[in-house]
Amino acid sequence: MIRLFLAVPVRLYNYERIKQEFSPLLEGRWREEDYLHATIAFFGHQFQQDILIDKLCDFDWSFKPSELTKFDYFSASRVFVATTQNHTLQILYDRLALFLGLEPIELNPHVTMIRVKKINDSDIFTHLLTNPPCETIGILESKIALYKSVLHSDGAHYEIVKEWAL
Repeated sequence: MIRLFLAVPVRLYNYERIKQEFSPLLEGRWREEDYLHATIAFFGHQFQQDILIDKLCDFDWSFKPSELTKFDYFSASRVFVATTQNHTLQILYDRLALFLGLEPIELNPHVTMIRVKKINDSDIFTHLLTNPPCETIGILESKIALYKSVLHSDGAHYEIVKEWAL
């Protein structure tokens, strides 16, 4: 099953260090570093890939890249993430929603690093969330990508099908 979504690719400053710090505390599958991203709009099967690319070729992708500054854990979806406070991503989504007829939503810009199956030591994990091992985690890149997500038995696999530079 193929699903499409738009996202901002990210570059983490030291993903290996993050994994070393948190792997003893978290069990799950870490995401591939080359495909880490902050999702802007999830389309699923709503659009055909080629038609969507043609429609978006002249879209105004402007937003301000920002650093990822905090770790968080979303307990409802059981994911460990890096977050950014960037209101220009909401403005980008609002323009995109108007252009494509999408539902209005409030973005919570984040990068999923691992879907957590188990937390081995919640006290230490909570401490590291509030006292991170690094000051800044990474940065949003100055581009938007259309991703194709293909579901497999071991999880989703991503492929970038089109990129637009700012």
